[in-house]
This record gives sequence, structure tokens and C-alpha cells, in this order.
Amino acid sequence: MRKKIMAMLLAGVLAGISVMPVFATETENVEQAADADGERSEDVNDNEQADGETADGEASDSETSDGEASDSGVQEIVISKGNMVNVDVIDLSLHAETTGDRTPVYAYENPFRGQDTSKGAVIEFYANPTWDVHVLGTIFAINGSGEYDGKLYFTPGSYLGFNSADFGGFFDANLFNYNIVTDYIKNGALIRIELLPDGFAVYSDDVLCYDQTILDNPEAGDGDFTSTSDFSNVLTWLSGAEALYFGYGSWWNTVSDTANIELSRISFRLPDGTVLMDQLQADKDLVESLGGSVAAVAAADGQTELKLADVNVEIFDINSVSYQGSSVLPLMTAAVVVVILAALVAVIAACRPRKYE
Repeated sequence: MRKKIMAMLLAGVLAGISVMPVFATETENVEQAADADGERSEDVNDNEQADGETADGEASDSETSDGEASDSGVQEIVISKGNMVNVDVIDLSLHAETTGDRTPVYAYENPFRGQDTSKGAVIEFYANPTWDVHVLGTIFAINGSGEYDGKLYFTPGSYLGFNSADFGGFFDANLFNYNIVTDYIKNGALIRIELLPDGFAVYSDDVLCYDQTILDNPEAGDGDFTSTSDFSNVLTWLSGAEALYFGYGSWWNTVSDTANIELSRISFRLPDGTVLMDQLQADKDLVESLGGSVAAVAAADGQTELKLADVNVEIFDINSVSYQGSSVLPLMTAAVVVVILAALVAVIAACRPRKYE
């Protein structure tokens, strides 16, 4: 009977030994996860604080220079003057929101505003897709308010749109039931849009994609304009609209319509070759607050320009989690050795032959 009792005690001790390392490991994992959650919470708080500061700045910048609305009763569009730096490429998929409407990251004064656009306008850029094509996203948009209320925009689906009720109505070119008719950007292309008094033309790598005649095809275009319409009103509107946006500003500004485009080599000019804008800029502080970055690169003329660096977003990297603590392995090893020795002594004592009188 005594031997059975000692055997049961030994089994219990060994079972306890087998559980102890597991318990220690689970405890350590829980502490590590808590530390990681704490770090993520701090990051969220920091981001919320940064977003709050940005929102306050935007609210302040939304006021007109004299603090009053325009004569038409509609407040003018005012472009924020941030820490603007020259860049070669901008990532149009960069934004802060995860749901709902977006806000502009790349906003500028319309380079055609106040210019003589009666003979036409030329918009050129290189579009490099980085992910899925969102037909209703925005590569560029020119927006007006007040008496120049309206929009002119081009999307990653190679769709050119215009809408201004007081300047002829609207047209949608290369769009059918809100789907792509033909993708002319494909894996990357130099797009040129020519706006003329008698129509428009869209080129991809110097090859004509379509012109105003596309509006006569109900399966490729729609609107109040036709191939024989007078497009001079569009040019008049263009000279009065206030804002130019990249990656923002069409009728569809939701996160699901983000333009997955890297934009470069822009040129806004008049038909006679007068260049009005040919240098991309970005608000360094805003871009960095959204997780992007700008890196200095050496220009060909020896000057220093800034280029938006590639942004690699990682949801969570376990290797990046660091915490301080002491290992319980030495203590656990010592405890296991002591328990084993005690168990051996108990077994030897239990198994010794005994003499009874």
C-alpha cells in the first residue's frame, strides 16, 4: 500500500512539472500581446491627434481670404498652402479614410484660371497603375464653384467627364453604364487630353484613343453634348474654375473609388506651347502624416528635388514588437531539477526492503 501511495504522489509531481512550462509560456505570450496592443493603441491615439490637427487646419483654410462668402452666395474654393515640395511622382491611392468620402491630398490652384483658353487647352501626364482599376476614381479633376460651378475630370478607366449646368451641361466619354468601354492606360501610358472649341481628343502614347465623336455612340458616351456641339463654353468655364486636384474631385470620392495610380510627367499648357504647370508638388507634412514619405534625389542639373518614396504598408509585423522582461527559464530549470531529485529520493525510499519483527 505504501508503494502505491508513493507512486501516485510521483505521478502527480511529474504531471505538475509537465504543466509548468506550458503555463509559463502562455503567461509570457499574454504579456507580450498586451504590450503589443498597448503600442498599437498609442499609435492610434497619435494618428487621431494628427488627424485632428489636420482637420483643424483644413477647417481654417476653408475660409475665404476676407472671411466672407463670394457674391453669388457660394463660398469659393480656397487651396491650402502647406509645406509644398517638388516631387517627381505622387501616389494617388494615398488617403486617410477607411470608409465614406475622401478628402484631397494633392490640391492646387487651377493653372488655367485667368488664362486665355479660347483656343484650347492641353493636359498631359503619365499614369502608372499600381493595383485594380477603379473606373470612377480620379486621376485629375478641375473644380469650380459659384458662377463657375462644375467639374472636368479623367479617371483610371480612361473616362473623360465634364459637368456644368451653366456651361452646356454634361458629357461622359468612354463610359457605358458606369463601366469601362476601353482601357487605354493598361500597364502605364502617357495620356494627353486636348480640349478645343469644336471638341476634344484623348491620346495614349501619341495614339488617338477617341474624340468628341464618341458621344454619338450611346454605348460609349452620353450627355448634352454631341460631336457637332460648340465646346467653347467648356473652355470658358475652364478659365474660371478655381481648383485642380489629383486623385480627388470627381463626382465619386469614396474610398472604394480610389485611383490606384502613380502619377508623373504632368504638363498643363495652352495650344501655342505656353506651359502653365509642369512640376508636381506635395504637402510634405500632410503626406507624412498619412504614412507616406518624401525622399531627396539628385536632379540632372545638380539641384535637389524631392520624390515621393514607395510606401510599404504592413498591417502587423510580429518581429517589430519589442518588450522588456526577464526570462523564467533558469528558475524553471532549477525547480524541475529539485523536483526530480526529490522524486528520485522518494522512490528509492519507498522501494527499500524493510524488515518487520
